[in-house]
Amino acid sequence: MLMISNNVWNEIKNIIPTKSSSVGRPQNDPQIVLSGVFYIMVTGAQWHKLPDYYGRPTTVHGRFRIWVKSGVFDKILNKSADVAIRHLGFPESFLSDTSSAKAPLARFGGKNPTDRAKNGIKKGIVTDWNRIILSVLVDAANTHDSKLLIPHLPQIERFVDKPKVMSTDSAWDAKHLRDKLAKANLALFASTNTRRDKTKKVLRPGGRWRIEQVFGIQQWNRGIKTCWTKTKESFLALCQLSSSIHNFKLAGIFG
Repeated sequence: MLMISNNVWNEIKNIIPTKSSSVGRPQNDPQIVLSGVFYIMVTGAQWHKLPDYYGRPTTVHGRFRIWVKSGVFDKILNKSADVAIRHLGFPESFLSDTSSAKAPLARFGGKNPTDRAKNGIKKGIVTDWNRIILSVLVDAANTHDSKLLIPHLPQIERFVDKPKVMSTDSAWDAKHLRDKLAKANLALFASTNTRRDKTKKVLRPGGRWRIEQVFGIQQWNRGIKTCWTKTKESFLALCQLSSSIHNFKLAGIFG
């Protein structure tokens, strides 16, 4: 069975809300319930096909939705980043990029311009040079990449203790984005968009393979590779859980 290891559970167990009242049925073991969510994320299985070991599918899904609404997965991501930073060092620079995925059921999806206009979604992440995932966003596939950069700032501002560089691809090569990032003490280093201005000197930030590798690793999770959830909040939570597992693996404590 796919399980959240005890090492990881010990790092996050205080984040998971527990039932304080003795009224009603006792709750299932939250570590096993979270492992059931992990199973759905990795396999991309339908909730009703969740193995009995994790509990009744309706119960696990119900707890998952409660945790989504209370921001549990956002807190788990923050905790995983802090644990990875303890092992690998404080972020000295940032990388940002997006990746699209099919989304047959997503109500928040949009026509994917790279997949024959089928319904799809777009994921955006920010990592540091060590590939620690610091922030995750999701939106419709037809959302322009340039709109999936500034919303990361509230999540990463705690790591900007001095002027630092944010490396991106050419979709973010725009003055208004440079100005907004500068106000947050960040210098935008984007690949040159020669389609806008052919006279520009061609620039290519180094290390872009690092964030591309992170996206490749996340594609191993079938529930992330294809979005089967209907709501934006549920899919974001699965992406945050996937990112947290990635961070814990970087810290060497997942197994």
